[in-house]
Amino acid sequence: MLVVLVSLTFFFGALILAFGLRIQQQGTWERFQTPSILWLGTGLLLLSSWTLEAARRALRRALVVIYRGRLLATIVLAVLFLCVQAVSARDLIAQGVAAAANPHGSAFYLFMGIHGAHLTGGIAWIGYLRSHSKRLFKGTETDLRHHRRTLSAAALYWHFMGALWVVLYYFLRRWTAG
Repeated sequence: MLVVLVSLTFFFGALILAFGLRIQQQGTWERFQTPSILWLGTGLLLLSSWTLEAARRALRRALVVIYRGRLLATIVLAVLFLCVQAVSARDLIAQGVAAAANPHGSAFYLFMGIHGAHLTGGIAWIGYLRSHSKRLFKGTETDLRHHRRTLSAAALYWHFMGALWVVLYYFLRRWTAG
């Protein structure tokens, strides 16, 4: 998991650097308003990290029913975040922000799209954990330990995606404010 997170850090860092340099070099560009609903999306994603941690606490206590409910809450919050992203993209399109003509617009679309794809992978992983948690009702302590380890790796990825979004959102807002 560490190798994946380090490679994602370098990948997104390179994207931020590339767009930052491109934006800095371009003298004039089309200004637009950052969709304010992105604040809601950021809050939803941060809340999903909290519910995932609550799920981990429940699993440590072997409270499988509560664990499953909190995983479901995490998934719902993440899907709502993706819906907010879609609404934000629609707002940008309504403002006439084109990806090809405006480096700020292309940064928005690219960052939201790539982050959304990685988040979708995280949703699938959490969904996998939830579906396989049914086995824990009849499983052994070894099954529970294995599930906890897999959940810990998924949680690390999930929290990384949340922190990454905060960084991306900072740069997106900074670039449009300037």
